Amino acid sequence: MSGSWPLSPRAARVFYNAADAWLPESELGGDPVSRIGPLLQAGEARRLERQLRLLEWSPRLALRSRRGLSWLGRAERRAWLERLEERGVGPLRRAAARVHALVEAAQSRGGP
Repeated sequence: MSGSWPLSPRAARVFYNAADAWLPESELGGDPVSRIGPLLQAGEARRLERQLRLLEWSPRLALRSRRGLSWLGRAERRAWLERLEERGVGPLRRAAARVHALVEAAQSRGGP
């Protein structure tokens, strides 16, 4: 991890894919992972990485896919994340809501 990149490469991949699912590519505008660094309080990056890992595994754990979230198509990822955010089990609902909020905040910090 670098100072401008607050997440491990695996967690960053999941965050990029969540951002890609929630926002059109034209609205991503650069590197959303580096833009969330200032939004995270001390120790929060580790908690976020656990939430991202849970989201990555969620389609496999629910027997909806043989692969993780990052490997689903954009429309499938978006539908899955929205489903989790609206009516997922507690930890999954909180993880999806937190990541969605960070995607929106990152976009507003540096979008086009």
